[in-house]
Amino acid sequence: MIGAMAAKDNVKLSMEFLNRRDVSMFMMGWADDAVWIYPGDSWMSGRFEGKNAIREWFDNLMEQFPKVKYTVNSVSVTNIFDFVGNNVASAHCDIEFTNKDGYHMKSSGVVMLTIKGGKVIEGKNYLFAVDEYVKSGWGTSKPIE
Repeated sequence: MIGAMAAKDNVKLSMEFLNRRDVSMFMMGWADDAVWIYPGDSWMSGRFEGKNAIREWFDNLMEQFPKVKYTVNSVSVTNIFDFVGNNVASAHCDIEFTNKDGYHMKSSGVVMLTIKGGKVIEGKNYLFAVDEYVKSGWGTSKPIE
């Protein structure tokens, strides 16, 4: 149960690091060979393999969105009896972004994190937004009116 509580606390802390724009601290929780999967077909969508590629993705996020705010609504884990840092955590978050062109977007989503030995080995983002809304935020199409 202590491992499960630690996993939940670490997920919340990770989102706070992103709110502070501290990608270095955020990345400390990721394994060197981790994978990050971002949905859709924007220029930032896809599968990113390795800590360096994931770091670059989050650096791009911070560059594209000078204002970022994650609000964690809940965190769940699959193994409440985890003692060694192996778990799957899901975090439901509200998200507010303002891109460098001033386009403001609000959304909600779920991030699924597979954790092994206390480090994230795979992260998947499930964003509750239509594709054009996400593309507008990433600057690849006009904002939805």
